[in-house]
Order: sequence, then structure tokens, then C-alpha cells
Amino acid sequence: MLLARIRPNSVKNPARHSAPEGFQHQPGHLVQKQKPSLRLLPDRVRADTLLFALALAVYLATRLAGLSSYPIYFFTDEAVQTVLADEFIDRGARGSDGLLFPTYFLNSYQYNLGTSVYLQVLPTLIFGKSVFVTRAASLLVTALAAGWLGLILKKVFGSTRPWLGVLALSITPAWFLHSRTAFETALAASLFTGFLYFYLLYRKGEVKKIYLAVLLGALTFYAYSPIRMVLAVCVLLFLVSDIRYHWQQRKTIAAAFGMTLVSALPLLRFQLVHPEETLRHLQVLNSYWIQNISWGQKLALFGKEYLSGLNPLYWFFSNDHDLARHQMDGYGHIFWFMLPFVLLGIVLAISRIRQPAYRILLFAFLAAPSGAALVKLGITRILVMVIPMSLLGALAINWLLDKVPDFRRRIAQAASLGVFGLLAGINIFLCVQALTVGALWSQDYGLGGMQYGARQLTAAINKYLDENPGTPILVSPSWANGTDTTMRFFYQDGLPFGMGSVEGYFNERRDDIENTVFVMIPDEYRLVVKSDKFTGIQVIQVLPYPNGEPGFYFVRMRYADNFDDILVEEKAARQVLQEEVLEVQGMETRVSYSCLDMGSISHLFDGDDLSLVRSLEANPLQVNLEWDTPRQIERILMRIGGATTTLSLEGFNASGDSILDQTYEIAQDPNPRTITVELPGRLSLNRLEIDVKNTYDSEPSHVHLWEITLQ
Repeated sequence: MLLARIRPNSVKNPARHSAPEGFQHQPGHLVQKQKPSLRLLPDRVRADTLLFALALAVYLATRLAGLSSYPIYFFTDEAVQTVLADEFIDRGARGSDGLLFPTYFLNSYQYNLGTSVYLQVLPTLIFGKSVFVTRAASLLVTALAAGWLGLILKKVFGSTRPWLGVLALSITPAWFLHSRTAFETALAASLFTGFLYFYLLYRKGEVKKIYLAVLLGALTFYAYSPIRMVLAVCVLLFLVSDIRYHWQQRKTIAAAFGMTLVSALPLLRFQLVHPEETLRHLQVLNSYWIQNISWGQKLALFGKEYLSGLNPLYWFFSNDHDLARHQMDGYGHIFWFMLPFVLLGIVLAISRIRQPAYRILLFAFLAAPSGAALVKLGITRILVMVIPMSLLGALAINWLLDKVPDFRRRIAQAASLGVFGLLAGINIFLCVQALTVGALWSQDYGLGGMQYGARQLTAAINKYLDENPGTPILVSPSWANGTDTTMRFFYQDGLPFGMGSVEGYFNERRDDIENTVFVMIPDEYRLVVKSDKFTGIQVIQVLPYPNGEPGFYFVRMRYADNFDDILVEEKAARQVLQEEVLEVQGMETRVSYSCLDMGSISHLFDGDDLSLVRSLEANPLQVNLEWDTPRQIERILMRIGGATTTLSLEGFNASGDSILDQTYEIAQDPNPRTITVELPGRLSLNRLEIDVKNTYDSEPSHVHLWEITLQ
């Protein structure tokens, strides 16, 4: 009865017997209510995935925007990739050496391009040649690098913020600039990132990923010569430090080693066909490894360049070490505010060095400067360094964000969103700034600076030819490196104009001068105006630089009436030799020589292979040596320029009789080289006359000479 009375009352007045505060009724029991929460983000994993995708979108958007406009230059180092890809297609998948699917392609006078050319083949086939397509093909690979950095954070280091890896790399000024070019350095650094990612996965236990690491390593190796050293150092360090793990996976490692041997076959074929190219490449780079110095000096130079690559002052603050076209004005290669995060990342990695992932990251960081150290520090040679440094900085930021207490989840989420917004905003700021004022950061637009003008000049020439069909045009090549290659990029069926400097019209009469339109750079135009050799100078059109100053002049002109008389006077002046008394290898020597416009005549005898002289106009450059006491000479060492050279020697004894009369033809070489001339026995000479001539150049011309050593 009691129960019957209580039940109806409890139903009629449920408030009196409601569940305790914070709990709610469920059939048969009470459960605690979930407090409503204001979520700043959806489910955590889903949110981080969304932010990761958004970070990649920011990366692509800030790279693709105005891609053809910034960097403002487009010259041979980018154009050659597509030009060679186009030639490869036309030759039926053969290189200039006739090899099917060549390992490396001939880039002017050296074989040094591989993966970067193959990357452009498919885009060229589908879309043809354009600045946007050439740059975009490389850009998409750099986007993979950004994605791989994010995945390293997530899958290897367990971060829930993979977007940090994308954005930390993306805001790096050096990477922002070079990822918008088709330079092979950005491609190689990106492929190296893939190599690092898959090796880290292998070391984490996904052993089959070693095959992808080998594949990406091979593509990296064939992409860019300085990174070969970086890759070799990494492989050696990974091999030694993880030897026990490799032994446990020996069957997989054996298969990966076999795959490595297969990937080396293209290199072996290349070395067999072009055995001289490794030395030639070092000569082109003027590496100290082939200079006549001791091994101790070479190692000291390597150590100096290597440590320079680790110097924070080089990375985080603006410098005048690198060319302006490889920097964003006023910025370091990495933003200065990232320095403490990178340093903290290094500390974290060292403190956890027993963990393979941190150890591998440290090794990659230490290996990165080794490629540039083989020659000389430069951002293009050491761009790969931004990969481990971006990852170290991202790890440090992630560690700091993880320090926000778990019970303050909303604060942690807000902090993460704030960092994401800040880094994404910096990306957008960099992009807007580059596209609006980047053209004015450096106002040296010529050969030594931005090498500006390829797209603009070809457009102006095309317009002029449309309006004046059949007009002969001579375009100066002196505004950029390799302008012949750059122009071939824009013209599929041959150039509709000639290329050459107006200076070729200064010293001999040419009948076509009055019919020709000359496209000159400002320095050439000033020479024409200043000279008395021309008259009727008419400027048809001026193509300005981005700062509004004249960049290219379209000019018509004709010879002055007294042009031939001026040439006769100049030739007579060139024959007058200068005289000086010097000590030449221990003996007082009277030296007579052609007028110079660079260096002092003493530079020829100072034992320094880097000091040089250059004739003002004379070709050949004459150097006559005379002694009161006969000098015993059996060989002569001379360091000459790379042009095809004719060397003439004539020697006289005390009676004035000629006892030596020899001429040598020396083939072209991409770099200065030291030649040894063996005389017919040990001769006693009172006078030695040396003529060094650029074989295929007319006079006047500049002849370079570095050193003369008598033995």
C-alpha cells in the first residue's frame, strides 16, 4: 500500500524526485550529462586534416598567382629545361650525343641536366612551351615537398598539426622565390624531401617504403650535381647509424641494394661515353678541388665553406653574398623570427637523438651544406638546407603548442588556429608584395643583376616584325646569360632575327648597317652615341625596365663619312706598347706589352692563378720579355682563357738571332686553363716575344691572360 501511494505522487510531481544536478535519467540508471561546449574546430583529426589540405591550397595559390610575372626574369637556367625537352622529343627520345634516353643532357658546354629535363617532356608535349607551364611543372613537385614535410610531422613524429610542415616551408623567402622558378635546385631539394620521408617511414617499421626511398634518391641524384654529395653523406650516415635495423631487414635491404645498382646503370653508361665530364664539370665550377694546392688547403677550404653553410647570419639575415636575383629584398633566406624555433628544434633533436627519427633529421641537417662546400657557398647550391631547417622549426612550434594544458582545449585550439592564420597570412603577404613591388627590389636589370627582359623583348620584336615584315633585326645578347637558348624557347622554327652586339660594327665596315634595326642595351647605346663613327642615329622604340628607365633601344644608324680614317688611326694606336721593369721569377726584366683595360702587367708573374690582365683592344695580346743576362728556359707555363687560342713564341739570343719560332693552336675550353709549352731543349734567351690571340676574333678584341711562368 505504501509503495502504491508513493508511485503516483512521484509521477504527478516529478520535480520533487528529479535526477541529481549534472545527471539525467536513462532506463534503469542515471548517467552524467555532457556539458555543452563551444567547439572552435570539428573533430580533432578531421580538423587537422582539413587544415593540412587548406595549407596545401595556400601553398599552391601563393605560387601559381602571377607565376609568369615573378620572379621578373626568365633566362637560360629556366628556359634550357624546356628547350632540351623539346629537342629530346624531336630527336625521338635521344640526346644530342645520340643516346636513347640520355642520363644527362648537354647544357651549352657541359652535361649537367637530367631529371629536370625529363620533368618538362610531358608538359611540353601537351601544352607546348610557355613560361607558366615550364615553371608550373617544377612548382607542382615543390608542392609535393611541402606535403611530404607535413606527412613527416604526422606519420613519423606523431603531430596532429601536419599543416605546420607545409606552412613553415612555404613562408621561407628562399623557397618562396625558387619554388616559383624552373631551376633544378628546387626540384632536387623537393625530391630529396621525398627520399627523406620514405626513409623515415622505413625506419619507423614500414620496411617496404625503402624501395620508394631508393627511387626518390635516384631521381634526386640525377636532378642537380651539388645534391649528389648531400645524398651520399646522408646514405652513409643512415647506413652506419641504423646498421642493426638494416640487418634485421636484410632481405628487404638486399633487394633495395639491387634496386640501387640498377639505378646506377645510367650513370655508368654516361661515364663510359663521356669519361671526361666529371673533371670538366669541376673546371666549369672552378672548384678548388682541381686547383694546384695541397690536400690540407683543400680540406681547409671545404671546412670553411661547410661551416659558412651552417652560419645563422647567412640564413636568417639579408646578405650581399648571393646575387640579387636569388634573394627577396631585405629578407634573409629564412625569416629571422624562425631562428629561435630552428634552434629549439635542434635542441629537441639532440635531446632525443636516440630516437631514429630525430637522429635522421639531424643527419640531414648536417649533410645539407656538404654539396655547396665542394665549390662555393650559394643559395642555389644549398637550397636543400631549408628542408631540415623548416622541419626543425615546425617541430619546435608543435612542441610549444603541445605545452598548452589539455584541460584548456579551447585555448589550445585557438593557439593552433592563430599560428595557422599567422603563417598563412605571411604566405599571402609575401605573394602580394612580390607581385606588386618585387620588380623594384633590385634595379640592376642587366647581365650582372636581374637579367630582365626575355618575355618583354620577344613580345616587342614580334610586334615590330608584324608591322615591318622582313626588316633585318640584330638583337644584343649582352643582357643575360645564354640568350641564344632563351630565345630558342620563344621561337619554335628558328629566330626571325640575328643575335650579336653592335660593337661588331665599330671596327669594320659592314654594308648592311643602314637596313638593320639594332636592339641595344643602354651601355651599347651610350657607346654608339659617344662614338664619332656613326651618324643619323634614330631611336625607333624604347622598351623600359620596370622602374621606367630605358632597357632596350631599337635603333637605326649609318657610318660617319670619316669612318675609315678613324679605323686607321685606332689601329696605329693599338700597336704602341707599354713598358715596365719588373722582377720576373728572380731576374730583373724589361717588359713591353699591349695596352690593358684590366689588371696590372705584374699580375702575370705573381704566381696567383686568380689575378689576370686583359688587353684593351689588341688581339693578339703582346708580352715581350728582355734580359741583359741570358736566361735559361726549357718550358713555359701559361694560364690562358677558354677561347680557341693561337699562341706564338719567338726567342732571340744575345746576338739578336731568332733561335725559337713556334706557334700552337689550343682548342676551346669552357674555363681558363694552364698549358705547358716544352721548348726544343734548354735555350739561352735574351728576348722572348709572346703573342696570345683569340683565334676567331677580329681586332679590336679583349684577350685574357692569367699567368706566365718560365722554367
